[in-house]
Amino acid sequence: MSPKLVHHNILRRSLGHTQAMLAAGLLVIIPIAVTAVVLKFLFDMLDPILQPLLGLLPGPRIPGLGLISLMAAVYLVGLVATQVVGRRLVNLTHRIMERIPVVKSIYGTTRIGVEFLSGSGDQPYRGVVLVDFPRAGMKAIGLITANLGVLNGAEMVAVYVPTTPVPSSGFLVVLPMDEVIVTEMSVDDAMKIIISGGILAKDLFVTTPEYATGTKAPDTEVPTESVD
Repeated sequence: MSPKLVHHNILRRSLGHTQAMLAAGLLVIIPIAVTAVVLKFLFDMLDPILQPLLGLLPGPRIPGLGLISLMAAVYLVGLVATQVVGRRLVNLTHRIMERIPVVKSIYGTTRIGVEFLSGSGDQPYRGVVLVDFPRAGMKAIGLITANLGVLNGAEMVAVYVPTTPVPSSGFLVVLPMDEVIVTEMSVDDAMKIIISGGILAKDLFVTTPEYATGTKAPDTEVPTESVD
C-alpha cells in the first residue's frame, strides 16, 4: 500500500472518529443547553413580576426568590389538586372557565391537549399508531383521538400526528381504520421518540407481530363512543 493511500485512510478514519465524537457530544450538550435556556427564560420573565410582590415582605431582596416562590405555589396547587376536595375545586374551575365566552375556547382546547399529551385525561381512544403521512409509503407516529364511526362503508378514525421536537403542535388526519397500523407502544414512549427526533426509536419502538414481520397490518378494534 502506497504511503499516499495509507495517509488517506488515516485521515478518513480520523475524520470519521471526529464526527462521531462531535455527534455524541452534541447529544449530551443539546438537552442540557435547551434546559438551561428554558430555565433562564422563565427566570427572566417571572422573577421581575414576582419580586415587587415579595418586596412587600420584610427582609433583603434575594434574586431568584420570585421563581422559587412560583415553583412552590405550583407545587402546592398540584398537592391540593390530588386531594378529594382539591379535585372538586379543580372540576369547578374547569366548569367556570368553560362557560366564559372567548376564554372557553382557548382554555378548553389547551386543557384537552395537555391532558391528552400527558396521558392524564380520560381518553378512551388513546393509542399509538403508524399512518401514511405526509405521503404513501412514508410512516409517521400518530395518536388515535376519536372513532368517527362508519363513513362510506369504512370505519373512520381521527389521528393526531405530532411534530418533532415539539409534540404539542401537529396535524390532524382522518382515515379508515384499516389503513392504520396499531403498535404496542405507550404514549409516553411515543413522546420520547418524537421529542428525541427518533434517537430513542430503536429501543422503544415496538409493533405488533404481524407488522413486525412485514406481512400485514393488525386487525384491531377501536372502541366506539356511546352517544346519549
